[in-house]
Amino acid sequence: MEKSYGIEAARAQLGDIADHARTTGETIALTRHGRTVAIVGPLQSVKPIQGVEVTFLFPAGMDAGARLPGVPHKGDVVRRDNGQGEETWTVTEVEWRLGEEGGGTLYISLHPGDDYTQSVVAQWESERKTKRK
Repeated sequence: MEKSYGIEAARAQLGDIADHARTTGETIALTRHGRTVAIVGPLQSVKPIQGVEVTFLFPAGMDAGARLPGVPHKGDVVRRDNGQGEETWTVTEVEWRLGEEGGGTLYISLHPGDDYTQSVVAQWESERKTKRK
């Protein structure tokens, strides 16, 4: 059996592909336009990604990368310890941007969720204005 199948070609053979993976222990890639989109294999051979990498887009032009246990939804609350206190943010937008090479980036736009976090944003804006001068 082949090591990879186009996703359209695999539709008719999915049962055979799964049986082959189970009995041989091999993994088989399902591809779309030559890029792997899924793997069929015995459970112990496929390691799940733990969490999702996101880029937080904060007010005042700030951004930061993070790993979350899952993709948040609009309206969800995200908490972040900045070393001086806990910031509370409300998710205002969730956007995937797909790259030309097949990968993607998940952007999470945030809005301050409490007075403390609003004061952090005010400090960022003040520092940004000072740097421009």
